[in-house]
Amino acid sequence: MPMDNSFVNRMRTLIENGLIARRHTALLVAIIALLGVRPLISDTGVGTAMYSIMAMLLLVLALYTIQVDELLGDRDLLLKQRKKRGLLGWVLAIVAIVLRLGEIVSPSHLLATTSSISWLLFFGFVTLTELRGVLKQRKVTRETISMSISVYLLLGLTWGLFFIVLFDFQPHAFSFGGAPLPSEQQVTPVLIYFSLTTLATVGYGDITPVTLQARYAAVSEGIAGQFYLAILVARLVGMQMSQSAIERVKEKVEDSD
Repeated sequence: MPMDNSFVNRMRTLIENGLIARRHTALLVAIIALLGVRPLISDTGVGTAMYSIMAMLLLVLALYTIQVDELLGDRDLLLKQRKKRGLLGWVLAIVAIVLRLGEIVSPSHLLATTSSISWLLFFGFVTLTELRGVLKQRKVTRETISMSISVYLLLGLTWGLFFIVLFDFQPHAFSFGGAPLPSEQQVTPVLIYFSLTTLATVGYGDITPVTLQARYAAVSEGIAGQFYLAILVARLVGMQMSQSAIERVKEKVEDSD
């Protein structure tokens, strides 16, 4: 028996509306899943392919997230900006996916380096777009919190990709505490781990930057992470106080009526 088209359309609308309303939470879950699954899979064979598929799904979800934003201000201008942003995002995403698939089918060092650069550009673009979205928020909601955490983790991923590209050009840019240099399959999780610990200013000392470029990049990430948290907390507290003040004024007006 054929399914009613109106029912299918209603279900699709509900799913789309639900995803739009919770897109930042979905993006945060995808980022956490990618970071959480990576230590549990192998560095070869099915593990590498699985990680690549999850990374590409995250890429698509991130692209969807940055294309759907609230139009606060001049609507015509914002629509033009959204169109340009969407076009640039799609170009970067398609290039990143094609290069990643090419790297899986025909592995080579040159292709791996080019793929890393394309992913760096895409995630840098997504991070800046999401950061812009955080700064535009006027209310503290669950989605605002999810977006804020996503930006923090995206900063770690973006800097990690930068370290990966730097490692490709400077194989001795980092010291791994006497351990041998990681293989091409291991370098991604290892340097993303280093990036996240640097962003959080944990500083275990098991991986240390050696070259001047690596040192300055690591210091820049640590400073950016601390500034982001400080500005974010101040921003969220300010928005919450403004919300509370507005609600108190509304309550007084309602009581007077």
